[in-house]
This record gives sequence, C-alpha cells and structure tokens, in this order.
Amino acid sequence: MLSKLIEKPRHKIDGLNSNDKKQLMFTQISWTDYLLAVAILLAIYYLFVGVRYFSSDLKALLAGKRKLTLKPSGFPQNEPLQNEVSKDTSVTTDEETDDEFAEVEHLIEKIQTVITDALGKQLVKEEFRQYLRLVLKEFPSVKTSGLRPSVNELIVSECEKQGIVAFNEEEVDALWSEERQ
Repeated sequence: MLSKLIEKPRHKIDGLNSNDKKQLMFTQISWTDYLLAVAILLAIYYLFVGVRYFSSDLKALLAGKRKLTLKPSGFPQNEPLQNEVSKDTSVTTDEETDDEFAEVEHLIEKIQTVITDALGKQLVKEEFRQYLRLVLKEFPSVKTSGLRPSVNELIVSECEKQGIVAFNEEEVDALWSEERQ
C-alpha cells in the first residue's frame, strides 16, 4: 500500500478530505512497524537517561573498575515474612481475644447494672464513684487492655444518657488506678 501512495501524485492526496487522510494513515502503519518504532524510541530515551545521569557509573563499569551489583528488592531474603510467627514475639491468639471480649462484655453488663442501681438509689457523685471503682477493680485485665478507652467512653455516655452524675473520660480513666480514699 505504501507503493500506491508513492505512485499517487501529490495533488490526489491533497484532494482527500481529513477523514480519508487519517484512515489512509492508520491503514498504512502496521502494528509491527508501530511496536518497532516505540521500542527504538524507548531505547534512545533510556540511553540518553543513562548517559546523562549515570555516565560516571557506566564509565567505571565499562573500564572494569566496578562490578555490576544488583541491589536487593527491599524484601529480606532470610527473615520470615510478616505474617509468619517468630519465636520471640508474643502473639495474641483468637482464644485470648475472645476471652478479652467476653470479659469486656461482662464488665459492660455490670456497669449498666451499676448505673441503673445508682439511678434507683439516688447515689451522690462520691458514692457512685466508689461503687464504680469497686466494679472496675474486679476486671484488672481490662485495665491494661486496648479496649479500656472504649469502656471509659461507654461509662461517660451511659451516665449522660441516664442523667446521672456527669463524668468526663479523664475522671473515669482515673477510677481504674485510684485507691480507695
């Protein structure tokens, strides 16, 4: 088809409308020619980048002063993967997590009971504080748990909801470690 273009006089190509010219252009270039041109352009680009930015490294490599060393991929080769368990790391198992959640659920039930009791008995703030402190001491594992802030939030929100003594989260957090006064 390229030979047909060459044989056609220039004035006949000029007489074609733009759509015909585009169609003629797309049918004249094969995929092989296109991929070859892209590969050549990429090779020229990477050659330019290599010479421009890594010329000293390339000269040393070609002169034999330096050996070609490939850097590791960033993944440790001899170390275990992150999802594998190492011997010295303590891992929380599903059973331990389930036990922790069960204990927190039990504490939540107890807290709700304490709040409804306090509401019924019309306890003053200090009496309610002591009552709550005693309940929290029954659950020492929750004291060191990551769920402690959530329990503190729950206590504050339940107290506000029931209209009992207003605690803020800092006051509730202090109840975990306060000794009886």
